[in-house]
Amino acid sequence: MVGLLLSAAPPRGSGITIAAALAAIEADSDPDSRSETIERTAEAVADADLRAVLQSLVPLEGTAASELRELLVSRWAENDAPAAAAWVAQLPEGAAHHDALQQVAIAWANTDLPGAVSWVRALPEGESKQAALLSTAYEAARTEPLTAVELARALPAARERDELVVHALSQWAAADFAAAADWAAQVAEPDLRQQLLAAVAVASAEQDASTAATFIARTLKAGAAQDGAAVAIANRWAQHSPRDAAQWVAQFPDSPSRNTAERDLVALWTTQDAPGAANWLNELPTGTLRNVGMIAYAQALTQQGQTQLRE
Repeated sequence: MVGLLLSAAPPRGSGITIAAALAAIEADSDPDSRSETIERTAEAVADADLRAVLQSLVPLEGTAASELRELLVSRWAENDAPAAAAWVAQLPEGAAHHDALQQVAIAWANTDLPGAVSWVRALPEGESKQAALLSTAYEAARTEPLTAVELARALPAARERDELVVHALSQWAAADFAAAADWAAQVAEPDLRQQLLAAVAVASAEQDASTAATFIARTLKAGAAQDGAAVAIANRWAQHSPRDAAQWVAQFPDSPSRNTAERDLVALWTTQDAPGAANWLNELPTGTLRNVGMIAYAQALTQQGQTQLRE
């Protein structure tokens, strides 16, 4: 039925066709079929009809209507972000307004980041602005992480803000470790500062795991942030130099974090070089470190054997 409705759609989308398609989509129990039909419905709407169709979708409820609105607003914003933003601004507060702002923010940031930043900063204060700021900042973090960090400063202290800053600092650290680390060290909130320093170290471990390991030892207090960073750095280090990573892990105090780091490291090392992993384990003195490693080694070999049998 949906296909017939769409194939019968005129070159320029009409509210009647869209409404009929939405009703059929809501009745479709196949998620893949639903997604495909929503995309085809959006494609059937001509650019000249975007405003009118979107206006007709505003009062409609349901998942299909919401997803179609997102697709159409995103397309409009990609082609003419200021016009799409002006239309969104006249919508009443509510789910449609909130979601549309985010779509405009994402599309605009991808085509004109400075313009998107200026627009989002000028929005009226409220939850919708905060959501648009988050969306803009996450897009900015891919290419302009410092801009993302600056946008985060406009957000109230909350989990979402902290996650954004961690993400942006991680992107920044991969390109400029020293600058990102210096910025993180200036953060006044102690818990967030520890979290950011850990993220900076982990992000830089891809390029220089040894320096990242030294960094967390010198800058992070003993605790969850340092433990989590150590495990993540060990995993990255093991990709390139498993013996060096293993020797570093062996220096950890006996703890659950050391066990986790060793298990992950030995499992990876065994898939890359089982004899090398075995030699290192045999060099260890009797104790927890050796026992945990031996168990991880045996499990990795078993998993390898099972994989080979399936193949």
